[in-house]
Amino acid sequence: MPHYISLIFIFIAGIIGFYVFSYDTNFQIGVAFALASAYVSWGIIHHTIHKDICLAIVIEYITVAILGMVITLSLVYRI
Repeated sequence: MPHYISLIFIFIAGIIGFYVFSYDTNFQIGVAFALASAYVSWGIIHHTIHKDICLAIVIEYITVAILGMVITLSLVYRI
């Protein structure tokens, strides 16, 4: 459970950062990139601690992070 609490705090910090820097799209993209990187790092660390890390899990976390970045970029730049 403590691992998931840290993940929740990572997402809360990302949401707050995204809101605080709502006036600057470059900072928002930076916050989104930091959030995606933290998510991937958290996933790798979490699965390493539980000793069930494999390439498929790492690729899954990277894929979800990239999807989140694509959605965020489309919202920020209104493509």
